[in-house]
Amino acid sequence: MKRRVMTMIFTMALTSLVLFINFDTNLVADPLIANFFLENFNADTHTQNAVAAIYLNYRVFDSIFETLILLISVSAVINFSWRRTDD
Repeated sequence: MKRRVMTMIFTMALTSLVLFINFDTNLVADPLIANFFLENFNADTHTQNAVAAIYLNYRVFDSIFETLILLISVSAVINFSWRRTDD
């Protein structure tokens, strides 16, 4: 029981830290990079939609690896949730 409480406290502290760092930063796209994508997406990807071009062509490997990480995380949660012993 004590281990479970410590794990919950650690998880909440880590989540709070990540959210604080995330909301504290001001992310603005560099106009030079944004203009490059908007001007060249049609020639690079041969699509009519800039959002689809950026998502499907420029960021396809990023999306694949995010999906893989999500699959591994869900598998780990399922694996750890099957454990029935109480420490």
